[in-house]
Amino acid sequence: MSQKNLYVTGKNGKRLGGGAAQLRRIKEHGGWDAYHEELIGRVTRKVYDEVMDEMNRPVLKVVK
Repeated sequence: MSQKNLYVTGKNGKRLGGGAAQLRRIKEHGGWDAYHEELIGRVTRKVYDEVMDEMNRPVLKVVK
């Protein structure tokens, strides 16, 4: 994660970025295992949706 696009608010209300923000986000999700499980679930869902959209797209051919 890039420091430029991840910011969270710490316990004391300060804005955190970079590694501190990533560690805070991981802690909020319940640790590394829970964080990775949730992340893999989101990625899997996105890939599945894209594949299903492509499979459901009709194949049209131009007949002359």
